[in-house]
Order: sequence, then structure tokens, then C-alpha cells
Amino acid sequence: MFDVVIIGGGLSGLQCAYLLSKEGLKVCVLEKNDRIGGMMQSFVRDGVVFNTGLNYTESLGDGEVLDRYFNLFGLKGQLTLKQLDLNQSELLTINNKEYQIPQGHERYSETLKSYFPKEVNGIDEYMKGIEKVCESFPLYSLKSEIRNFSAESPYTEQSASGFINGLTSNAELRAVLAGINILYAGKAGSTALYTHALINYSFIKSSWRIKEGGSGMANVMANAIKANGGIIKRNSEVSEIDVKDGAVQNVKLKNGEIIHGRKFISSMHPKTFMSIIDDGAFKKVYRNRILSQEDSIGMFSVYVVLKKNKIKYQNYNHHYFKSNEVWTTELDKWPQNVLMYTPLNHQSNEYANGFCIIAYMKYSDVEKWANSTIENRGEEYEAFKNEKALKLIDLASEKIPELKSNIKSFYTSTPLSYRDYTASYNGSAYGVVKDYKNPLYSIITPQTRLKNLYFTGQNLNMHGILGVSISSFLTCAQFLGDNYLYQKLIKH
Repeated sequence: MFDVVIIGGGLSGLQCAYLLSKEGLKVCVLEKNDRIGGMMQSFVRDGVVFNTGLNYTESLGDGEVLDRYFNLFGLKGQLTLKQLDLNQSELLTINNKEYQIPQGHERYSETLKSYFPKEVNGIDEYMKGIEKVCESFPLYSLKSEIRNFSAESPYTEQSASGFINGLTSNAELRAVLAGINILYAGKAGSTALYTHALINYSFIKSSWRIKEGGSGMANVMANAIKANGGIIKRNSEVSEIDVKDGAVQNVKLKNGEIIHGRKFISSMHPKTFMSIIDDGAFKKVYRNRILSQEDSIGMFSVYVVLKKNKIKYQNYNHHYFKSNEVWTTELDKWPQNVLMYTPLNHQSNEYANGFCIIAYMKYSDVEKWANSTIENRGEEYEAFKNEKALKLIDLASEKIPELKSNIKSFYTSTPLSYRDYTASYNGSAYGVVKDYKNPLYSIITPQTRLKNLYFTGQNLNMHGILGVSISSFLTCAQFLGDNYLYQKLIKH
């Protein structure tokens, strides 16, 4: 009998398992795949390490917000960090104009003013606005006097695009302010201001690559979980959940094994979770709300292995838009924009050994192969991927002409790849859409109506490593107490 059974070995599942096992609880993590990490997985192709989801991350400077959470979850000091270029962590190409976007509040603000000298007031208001939004989240601002641990904010009912458009009529500045929205699949007239502000401001503070990648993060936590007496069972897909008298009794694995626990945490997508639990376990209105939630768009990625010592490592990320329209998830034409970057080369600081190109892709584009399995989707699917990959390589080559002649090999992933490798619902990149017009509809609390069942993960409130870490905190607080856990978080 385990104290806590955690369904899913992605980042949130591992974070909860680490913290609860460290506090002396007997924990078991059930992961359906052979590899843990979920969206944080890494993989190797022709000797080059690529990341599934952890391309780069934010606010890991000493004492910054994610640094605090990394300390809480046993990651601080266990990973090798490389900070992106202070003067150009993001390069935006928008309608053939380039904007070098730096890190740091003051440096960011002054750089934008140098590009848009007539927009000083709007830029100042933007910086004040997103900082104010972030400060309104207690688990982001981390002010010791705050005792409200909700992940909600008054800014959940304001749109990101509406806020930006209200600051300036300059189309180019509007585009620059929203230029890294591929990090949250931003949609004009839909994405909440808090989503934009928390992510954009966190990356303004500082941006980092992690040498060990997502798998390195997962392995650090997995080793600590085992050292704390916890168990991680791989290839252990939960197929059924037994509910009796308003509580989960046990979970049944696909292989027939039954796992008993006193309490249970699901880091699965709530829609997927609903498919393995009896219809009567939740009220119909709640169940229907979960099942009808919109999921964010997926991604198509090209992972290029480069010829040795031919293309320089770029210590920044390049967001390339063909026009001023940066809210591009509707995809009237494909591709409309891409994110390009060179992952860390473990053998050289000067040259890149890999190159990544990422663009939005709808699940409907690959749905015809939905019933196929990995490595068994057929020639038509392979031809589809190859055609799309060559289009992205062509687009990237507009900015890096030497790219084509220096490709050794390339590999691809589609929303189906994300679905099958990371258990992302229909290959969604960022889980449930957070729509400012109906914020409470998409926000899910950790506590469920079943007295010993809890949710965690990016689908609750916020996505990304920071959002998931806050979600894990909120879930663990249900076990350990708000104030007790908060004091551990702010002691740094």
C-alpha cells in the first residue's frame, strides 16, 4: 500500500513525487512509456542531443522565480546552465526587419525605445503592466507577507492582444511585444493577458539553456525519488480506476496489475483521465466541462544534424515571421512563422552540431493517421513529413543561406509524435487553452470531488516549466499544507 500513487511521469508527476517522498511519504509513479519526462524528454540522433519540449527556459538567475522552484524540487545545482546572450536572447525577424531583444528589465525597455523612439510612453506602460500582472500572482511574486496561494489573478479576464493594442497603434511595435508567443501558442482575441505577461516577463528577466536537457532534469528527480524510497514503474499504463464511496480504491494497469494507494495524483491530461474512470465518478456538468475544453495547437519540428564545424552556435533564439501578423495559430498559409535555434553542442562551444526548426501544426493535418502507431504510419505519412520538413528548411535558409549545404541528416516530429511519445492530448503543445473570455471554464483546481484524488500539470492553470512547477506546488500543498510549503519555497 502506497501513501501516494502518481499517474504520469512527466515533469509535474516527478516534481510531486520528489517533494512528497522527501517529506517521508511512500510514493509510486506510474509511467505508461519506457521513458519518463513527458514533454521534457530528450533524444539522440546521429550523436546529437535534441529536446522534445525544453528548448530553453526562464528566470533561473539566483533568487529569480524559477530558480526558487528548482531549489524546492531538488534541481538547483544539479544541472549545467548556459545563459543566452544578454544583448540578444531573442532575434525577431518581422516583415524583413530584425529586432535584437535582450534580457533584463532596463536593457529590454531601453532597446525597444531605441527601435521605437516615438513610442516611449507605450513601452513604459507595457513594462509596468506586465510587471503588475506578475506581481498579482502570489506564487510568482513570492512575497513573504502574502498568504493567498491561489493561482488566479484579476488579469485572467483581460486579453493579451487587447492590452498590447491599447498601448500603441504602431503595428511593428505590437508585433515585437507579442513576438515570442510561439512559447504559449498565443491567439489574438483569446489568449489571456496573464499568460502573455507571466511568460514574457519571465524571459525578459533571464533566459537559459540546460546542458543536460529535459531528460537530464527528469533523471535528477528520478534518482532523488528513488533515494527517498519512492518507486517509478515504467511501461505501466493505467487502464482503469476503481472508485467506491467517493474515493479511489486502486488503479489497474494495462497488464492486469493492481496498485493500491491511500491518495492518488493524476498528471494526465484531464480528458484522457476521464476516459479511464467511471462516468459516475464526477458530476455530469464537470465531466462535460473537462471534455469540451479546447486544446492548444500542436507543433511540427525538424531536427537537423549538421556537418561538423560548419555553422556557428547561436546563443539566442530566432523567431521568423513573414509579415507583421504574429498571432498566427489559425494557419491560413503554412508555414507563417518558425522558431529556429541551435541546441547546445556538448563537444564545442563555437560550432553547432544541430539545428531545430519549429512551426505550428494542427492535429487535423495528421488525423488521418491517428490510429497508426509509432514507426508504423506508412509511406504516405513519411512523404507528408518530408514535404513539410523541406518547406521549413527552405524558410530557415532564407535567414541562414549556408544551412542547406551543411545538413548531414534531418528528422521530424508531428502532433502525432507528441501524442504518442509524451501523452499530450492530440499532440497539443501547451494543453488546455486559457481563454480570457471565460477564464474559470479552463482553470482546474488540484482538489477533486473524490476525497483522495488530485490533479496536477500544465492543464490546471499555466503551462511551461514555471507554470508546471507552480501547479506541482499547489498540488503538494494539499498534502503538506500551504504555509509549510511556502516557507520552504521562499527560503533561498
